[in-house]
Amino acid sequence: MESSAAGQLANDTVIAENLRRLAALRPGVPVLSLYLDLDPSEFGTQPARASAYTSLLDEAAKHVEAHDADHDGRRSLREGVERARSFLDDYRPEAAHGIAIFAAPAADLFETYSLPRAPRTNVVIDASPAIAPMIAAIDTRDWLIVAVDAKHVRFLHGNTAHVEELEHDRAHIAGQHERQSTSDHQRWVEHHIDQHLRDAAAEIDRLLATGRHDRLVIGGPAEIATRFEQRILSNPARQKLAGRFDVEVPDTIADDIRTAVAGCFEDDERRHERAVLDRLAERLGRGERAVAGIADVLAMLEQARVETLLYDDRAQTPPEALEQAVEDAVTQSAEVLALRHHRDALQEHGDVAAVLRF
Repeated sequence: MESSAAGQLANDTVIAENLRRLAALRPGVPVLSLYLDLDPSEFGTQPARASAYTSLLDEAAKHVEAHDADHDGRRSLREGVERARSFLDDYRPEAAHGIAIFAAPAADLFETYSLPRAPRTNVVIDASPAIAPMIAAIDTRDWLIVAVDAKHVRFLHGNTAHVEELEHDRAHIAGQHERQSTSDHQRWVEHHIDQHLRDAAAEIDRLLATGRHDRLVIGGPAEIATRFEQRILSNPARQKLAGRFDVEVPDTIADDIRTAVAGCFEDDERRHERAVLDRLAERLGRGERAVAGIADVLAMLEQARVETLLYDDRAQTPPEALEQAVEDAVTQSAEVLALRHHRDALQEHGDVAAVLRF
């Protein structure tokens, strides 16, 4: 199984679709998992990146020789290091802040993923791909992003790593009300702006009804965005609304829209972490439907009772136990929340905790 999402900055929704498969994968030979920090502030030049590649591969080779594997397993691991070396020789990270590589050539496994957040550089050899570091470095959300002004509307989707246009939906609305406004036709113009916005709102409702988009964010000139939100947007859409941003609607490229909406993504992530941590603390205080510490978390995962797994990937929790917890949570379709903004709040709970379904 050979694939790559590393030639460009990977759409994290694609990575998210692979997490469950990777969590359950047991190829029968040791899997080499490589993580590399490529933060542009430190590795912004090709010589700096080349040095990082060499250090990672040298460390991987040492791990392979020290690993307790049979002849076939060791040969597969050595080939994995060489495959990774060949890949990195040609790799250009573009906007990526890190990379994950999973290799078990004897089982036809070689997969690579560019990451939008820097992971800790690490080498892991285990029976399955190590996915806990990758979850901490990606954004699995898929937001509906709407840019609207008096004449145009664009529908996009994505997250902090990647935003792309929903072209067919853009064509459905844009360009329907292109008449020029004059002072003599102001009432006519206002009526048609409202109709244009109602059409856009109906398309938002249709897209949200598919269930593919976690949240909604609206951009455009402040006066139009406010009018749209307060007078036109449906109540169900307002409940999904996670923020507003300023943008020139017709001509701004998708990646610049991603930059413009980045603050909304970060603010929502911060709020969500805080809300889950507050729920955890409340339930732990009552002694019901929450547990803390890796041993109790693993016990609840064995019973498939976990709704949300929380962890700090910098913590001293044994990596094998944390990886097991993450794999179990992913395969059970539980939410996995690797904290980024409120890590210290988890320290008193052993750096790993879970909110339970029952």
